Amino acid sequence: MNDSAYPEHAGTRYMCVSINVIEALQQAFFAGRDLGRVIPSIDADMAAVIVAESLEADRAWNLPPQQVIEELKKGTTGDFKRAVAAEIAFSVQQFALERGNKESADDWWALGMSFLEEILDSPTASPLLWYEDIFWEVAEALRGRDPEHTRKAIGWLKRGLAHNLHYNEGNNAPNLLRDLAEFHLEAGDLDAGLGLLARLVRHDPADVWNYNLMAISFDRFGLVELGIEGARRGLQLLQARGDPEELRQQLEDSLEELEECQERGREAEVAPEVLADLRAALALDFEAGPSRSLEALCRELAPELDELPLKRPLRPADVPLPDRDSPRFRPPPPRPPADKPGRNDPCWCGSGKKYKRCHLREDEEQERRYRRWLLGQE
Repeated sequence: MNDSAYPEHAGTRYMCVSINVIEALQQAFFAGRDLGRVIPSIDADMAAVIVAESLEADRAWNLPPQQVIEELKKGTTGDFKRAVAAEIAFSVQQFALERGNKESADDWWALGMSFLEEILDSPTASPLLWYEDIFWEVAEALRGRDPEHTRKAIGWLKRGLAHNLHYNEGNNAPNLLRDLAEFHLEAGDLDAGLGLLARLVRHDPADVWNYNLMAISFDRFGLVELGIEGARRGLQLLQARGDPEELRQQLEDSLEELEECQERGREAEVAPEVLADLRAALALDFEAGPSRSLEALCRELAPELDELPLKRPLRPADVPLPDRDSPRFRPPPPRPPADKPGRNDPCWCGSGKKYKRCHLREDEEQERRYRRWLLGQE
């Protein structure tokens, strides 16, 4: 995946640690320094796990994609390396799409999604990853296919919510609960979706994102009248509290579209008590504020959270640090330029000599060394 002379550190959209942190910890490791003293907020055990995982993932990142897949078939693979492999698969998918090869693109997308599901099913949690993003992406890939797939997606979202509560104090819980409400509506369970949303609105009437959800998505479910009520309520909130999220234009546009929408009337399918509860919540004073803790709200809306499997944090014993002197985890030899000149052309170095009289042999040796490194022979 890397065309430069030297390898990059592995990266993925799901990372929660910066490349600079990885670089600092790896440098300390190879220098033999105390890993617990590199970054104050990262203790020695977590630092050791980050180094071990990132070194293995770096190696995969600099291999040809097909070789990465082959490596993943051998033995135990950590979540971060799987996430990097998913990133590679999605990159190849885009490459295939750009060249009009939809069948190949679909295969690579399916492979990437399979890596993400393996991550969520593994027993341990890497300190390098935002798992809530992965839970959401796997769920998003399933929603809307049919009710069965959407119900499976709801299960992934609930596990993401349990993970967020356990590891991140519920900092993303409102978004995950809104997603749950929307996925229930997608599955055709209007009572469950609207009941959940009513409790969210009641929990915090000043949360504009609840009204925004109604405004932008309720037309898809035939709940146009409720969508209009939500959009208007959101605009009232912005009038009263200001618009720090810059949602006014979106709400106004959504309201206009909803008022012109012809596919409506599914409110009649909703249980009267659920409909009444949501409309009562929409009428609450914006100053009411949260009525309880987010954790209490989550456990009310998803009482099975305590029964869902939780990933445990990785420990150094799970991913031991490699031999510091092992060439397997050292950067590979530099590669010669990708666009090498012809034998009788001027050398790329600018010496004025013919390539065969200058860097040809050195570049060929570098290429041989690099290939041996790819095969784990150096």
